[in-house]
Amino acid sequence: MNALEPSLVLGGMDTRGLEENWMRMQANSLADNSHTGSQKKKKKKKGKLTSASNGLREGSHTDAVMGLSWNTIHRQVLASGSADGTVKLWDVTHTTSGGDAGDYVRPSATLTHHSDKVQSLAWHPSEGTLLATGGYDRKVCLVDARSAVTSANAGSVKKVKLLADCEAMAWDPHSQHYLTVASEDGVVQCWDVRKFDDPVWSMVAHEYGGVSDICYNPQVPGMLLTCSIDKTVALWDTQHAPTPQSCGTKDMNVGKLYSVSCYPSSPWLMACGGSGNELAIWDMEEEDAIQNRFAPRVSLDGAVPSSKNDGIEPDFEAIMASGDNDATAKALEGMNKSKKKKGKKKKVHKRS
Repeated sequence: MNALEPSLVLGGMDTRGLEENWMRMQANSLADNSHTGSQKKKKKKKGKLTSASNGLREGSHTDAVMGLSWNTIHRQVLASGSADGTVKLWDVTHTTSGGDAGDYVRPSATLTHHSDKVQSLAWHPSEGTLLATGGYDRKVCLVDARSAVTSANAGSVKKVKLLADCEAMAWDPHSQHYLTVASEDGVVQCWDVRKFDDPVWSMVAHEYGGVSDICYNPQVPGMLLTCSIDKTVALWDTQHAPTPQSCGTKDMNVGKLYSVSCYPSSPWLMACGGSGNELAIWDMEEEDAIQNRFAPRVSLDGAVPSSKNDGIEPDFEAIMASGDNDATAKALEGMNKSKKKKGKKKKVHKRS
């Protein structure tokens, strides 16, 4: 297999018949040049490719793709958010033959609950059909794939309003009913999605330049990292009430920062990247203040559940076909029941 060629295409340009149209255009051009019947040639418009070859494949995004999220339960399912204002759900095991153009995937569903660009999205780590999305319409939304067909219906989508455009979002892997969202005004907020009204906490993480990305440490409960175009990474303790406590900032010396990520196999490594055309890694193992605060919390088992299906992926489109308008509410209600079964636990976040 050619490593530079994609093994699968999700939407995109429909290139079928492109060569034939190009040859037809060349033939028309030669015919025009050889015409000598009149002294003044009539101007002809250049041949245009037909819509079948110049257009997009069925179901494609019509503008830039701004965010992606793989489903950790239904591992063959990918969600994409676009500047065209839509969210699309793709089951990569359902391919369609494109002839000479190769196989491609049509979206299983297209969600239209945002009115502007969709910047960020994240599948819930254990509720396999629950998706969080955020956009430039300054809304954070919760939608269940089982109600995807009727997602425009106000009752099937839960929404909260932001004061600025959404830039990034993340589920807390250690308290999975908490959804944290960062916006371009530098504010980071956290909601308990079982209620999804007022935020549990809200803070200004970066005063200059806003917050470009956030990341929870999957092995250290309560450790949240944020980055900004002010060139710094900030470390926060979300177990501190009533709002997260700052545990320091670090200038990574790689320019304005746009992405931050924790290393999944070590609790103390973090990577970030930005405008300096370089990546930077912060090893926090030698930071005494960080070790004193977070080392006793380290979980060697991790927090993200695995999908136990013996390699057989469930039919995601069949799940969506149930068409349950109340699926989002049922998924959130399921979180409450799950918590009751586990009994009382130490609270990670507290409301002021």
